[in-house]
Amino acid sequence: MSIVITNGVLQVPGAQDKLRQKGREQVGFFDDYTMIDIETTGLSPYRDRITELGAVKVRNGQVVDTYSNLVINPKTNKVPVFITKLNGITEEKILNQGIPADQAIHEFREFIGDDLIAGYNVNFDLNFTYDLAQKYHEAKLSNDYIDVLRLARTYYPGKHNRLLDVMKRSGIAEVEQHRGLDDSLDTIKVYQDFANYFSADLLQKAQESIKNFDLTGKPLEFWQLGRFNPVSGKKIMLADSLALNLADGQLMISNLAGQVQTELSFDTDYVIVGDRQYFSKNDLNQQIFDLQKSGSKVKKLTESFFLGMLDDWARS
Repeated sequence: MSIVITNGVLQVPGAQDKLRQKGREQVGFFDDYTMIDIETTGLSPYRDRITELGAVKVRNGQVVDTYSNLVINPKTNKVPVFITKLNGITEEKILNQGIPADQAIHEFREFIGDDLIAGYNVNFDLNFTYDLAQKYHEAKLSNDYIDVLRLARTYYPGKHNRLLDVMKRSGIAEVEQHRGLDDSLDTIKVYQDFANYFSADLLQKAQESIKNFDLTGKPLEFWQLGRFNPVSGKKIMLADSLALNLADGQLMISNLAGQVQTELSFDTDYVIVGDRQYFSKNDLNQQIFDLQKSGSKVKKLTESFFLGMLDDWARS
């Protein structure tokens, strides 16, 4: 069976359970939704954590409720200096003003409910929120969602489209607060501003920018690969312990402009191993360790992490 991207969602026969079961992106302008924005200590849901959860509930185009809380992690609440400079969130502020992570994600998940979710570069927020909800056994965050960044890229092609860039162009604000509730409210203004100016043709163009590719068909064209393809130009070895079909996985890598390696070498970029084999004491892991010790930049990735990277690209 083929590995495909259908309406922006990666489909991997035999390994679908390795992926976050998020919803599908909806392109359009809706009257009812919940806008979310979170603050974190970094970019990776696997090693970083949420410091603040913010959301705004919209009904008939009007704000009807808000949610905002700092999040106390049970282990550590240290915040990198550059993050504090960005948004003013400190460890002291979290501990004095925040609520425990299990309570915060429970309240946040209940606040969202079954709503259509909206956000700016919303997959970033969804990944962190999905994982925290899963950690504390909350309802799976499989809601469909709107990504306002896709609308911005369509309306302003070829330009930098950070939230701040778009707000400045629209005359909405000159600074970005980098706080959950404030940024949610600003993103609503951006979304509603786009609603006033988007033509049917632009909306169709935004819809057509959602990926639909057969990754085990023919090689993708340069324009299809995009800037954030995590495979292009990488030398990748797939271990035998994966849930996905090995031949399909290798063909997918080749079609995404990566280079398949069947044996580990000094110039290997990624070795993809089964989730349970990551910490195992076996020959492959020892070889990877020896190469890293000798100066190789090879990285060992779990199958779930690797497929998560691909799914993020598929949804971008």
